[in-house]
Amino acid sequence: MIRYLRHAEIDKAAWDARLLRCSNRLWYMQSWVLDIASPGWEALVDDVSGAIMPLLWRRKLGVSYLYQPYGLQQQGVFAPQLEGEMSREFLAAVPRRFAYWDIYLNEAMRILAEADERVSENTQQTLLLDKHADALRVGYSKSHRRNLRKGGTDEITGDISAPEFTELFVRTTAARFGGSSPGSMRMMEELIATAIERRQCRIFGLRVAGSAIAAACFMEWEGRAIFFKSANDASGQERQAMFHITDRYVADHAGSGIVLDFAGSNTASVARFNTGFGARSTVYLRLVRNRLPPPLKWFKT
Repeated sequence: MIRYLRHAEIDKAAWDARLLRCSNRLWYMQSWVLDIASPGWEALVDDVSGAIMPLLWRRKLGVSYLYQPYGLQQQGVFAPQLEGEMSREFLAAVPRRFAYWDIYLNEAMRILAEADERVSENTQQTLLLDKHADALRVGYSKSHRRNLRKGGTDEITGDISAPEFTELFVRTTAARFGGSSPGSMRMMEELIATAIERRQCRIFGLRVAGSAIAAACFMEWEGRAIFFKSANDASGQERQAMFHITDRYVADHAGSGIVLDFAGSNTASVARFNTGFGARSTVYLRLVRNRLPPPLKWFKT
């Protein structure tokens, strides 16, 4: 039977133990990550199957709704074996007070839209680092190999801090994509800093005259490294910094068997960057449900 748990009822240690037993487990779903990204999160738990689903919610204008916190790519149902109607059973068990949803489901979930729902596809890219570095580089695109011949011999450093990364990100990546709220940036910095403390995160980058000009943040957990966020100023772009940082990460972990998860993008240029390293694309779903009463429903159509 699926149980609904309010935040105070969630045993965080038990949640993390359940997550570790899930075949589709993801770094994003650890209890400490959820605590930072979505304080007050709630949950659905099935003691028989071992399946779990976080309910990441907030409230606006008197309406409680499910949403996708900044920086968390996927959520949904996680289970030792996600099969049959399990996904729909969990979705049906979400409390009715959450009348509006806009969430991204994990790759293992495959559903069709029901009444008052819209389902759309998003792409992500992953690369299995199961070969030695030279063999992996054979899979790079010609343009990527060409870019790696540019940029000189700038030394890649691993000493960039969470605040330094965030400052660089705010004035580069965030600015290029329309900016991000101060609250989202504070949350991202806390996620990165805590992950570093827990030995789940490493940041690699380039410096010029002591200042970071490019950096990439990798979240490492349970055989998967997530290319979490990156930042690159004009000087970094001139040096093809992100190509060199990513190639360095691939080379350092070549033959390890871990999955490098580029986290994907529907932005064509980002997807080309990812697939240019030999990564393959897969699909995960966005689910929007609108069962708000009129006239609120019409505003969110």
